[in-house]
Amino acid sequence: MKKFAWSFCLLAIALCISLPAMADNTLYSNLGSGNDLYQSSQGWTVSGTGTIGTSFTAANEFTAMASGSISQIDIGIGYAAGVDSFYAALYTDNNGLPGTQLAMWSNLTSSQNFGGCCGLVTITGISGVSLTAGESYFLVLGPMNINDTSFLAWNWSNSATGLDLYSTDGGNNWNSNGTQPQGAFDILGSSGGSTPEPSSLILLGTGLLGAFGTMRRKMMK
Repeated sequence: MKKFAWSFCLLAIALCISLPAMADNTLYSNLGSGNDLYQSSQGWTVSGTGTIGTSFTAANEFTAMASGSISQIDIGIGYAAGVDSFYAALYTDNNGLPGTQLAMWSNLTSSQNFGGCCGLVTITGISGVSLTAGESYFLVLGPMNINDTSFLAWNWSNSATGLDLYSTDGGNNWNSNGTQPQGAFDILGSSGGSTPEPSSLILLGTGLLGAFGTMRRKMMK
């Protein structure tokens, strides 16, 4: 009976450990690795009018590689001059133009000077935003104010091309550059089942042990 009891205890522990957890997943990436993370000397301009005389907002179309909830976005963007500030936003694709805004992250700054490698602007703590594999989206980078002095460059990817759009009026109207190198970025997230809370694990373990206790009582009768 002791051997039988230990078998059920071990089964309870094994089931608790093996319950499905959220799996880290790359929902999209065009980043390289090491010193080949992106093209450090070429990129799409993100600016207000204050430094170069024209405001530029960049929008790059991409297709999600996997489905899941977004938890992190990493962007290869370098600071050139003026105010070190920009925003990033994620949109649905509406016939080759940014459609519905899914999320926006404001007042981002870059610690990497343009021309150098390989700093990334990382956005974390994202929740409630999901991508669907095979669906197209737009990542948009722009100045916080189209009249500010911001001047940054969204580094080109070494590996990916796609539809590139730009706006000089803050995204009200878009101009197309056609198929061009994408700005460098990745989108990370989670897919699969949810991780059970500790209280759930305890309940499962005690439930199995309770079932064993009932079985043991029946066997003793």
